[in-house]
Amino acid sequence: MFKWFLSKKKESKNSEKIECAEEPKPTEKPVSAQNKFDTNKMDWLINDSLLAFMPRELFMHYSDPNTAPDPQDPSWQNQGLYFWKEKEAFENKSLPEFFGTMDQRLFLINEVPDYISLVSGKAMPWFGMPGGGEKFFFRYDETTPVTLEEAHKLNIINYVEIVELNQDNLSVLNDRDNYCFLIDPYEVKYEDQLFYLNGEKISLAELYQKKKLLVLSVE
Repeated sequence: MFKWFLSKKKESKNSEKIECAEEPKPTEKPVSAQNKFDTNKMDWLINDSLLAFMPRELFMHYSDPNTAPDPQDPSWQNQGLYFWKEKEAFENKSLPEFFGTMDQRLFLINEVPDYISLVSGKAMPWFGMPGGGEKFFFRYDETTPVTLEEAHKLNIINYVEIVELNQDNLSVLNDRDNYCFLIDPYEVKYEDQLFYLNGEKISLAELYQKKKLLVLSVE
């Protein structure tokens, strides 16, 4: 199932209360139309974009530059070998709490060569965590894993970053060399030029608002 992957708050005042004087209420500032997207505009921006749609799952692994590579060290293994779906809850991974403070590197999986396998298993309860999450890794054979560094050099994975659209970066929607749209094919279906979520027709703007359509910066 993994063979379809890509080839390339502001101010708080504590003023003293003055007897018999009523503190003035702050005046709410209207939200400028230029600082928000309406659904019609978002649909137009995305529909008019040059970016390609990528039907992929997003994965992640933890990374701490201070961890020395050591195949016998479980801490390094959970950074240099094992990875997870990006949406997997932390408690399902059965990792020590300090992993929650590490950098999380996001990536997509390209087509996996025939001589390398993508395998997975369930995380057992550990470190006071319930486990049950699906942990992935690559391997050449049953005794030889493929590190994520190797996988990257072999172009099996591509690192990405999520881009939040705003008024200052809309130019990315026309830069197909460095950006793309991402939809999870197991959640969002595309049929007859329409998108569906949970069996219901949905607009591109709604998909973006629900974070089911992402803009990615790619390598």
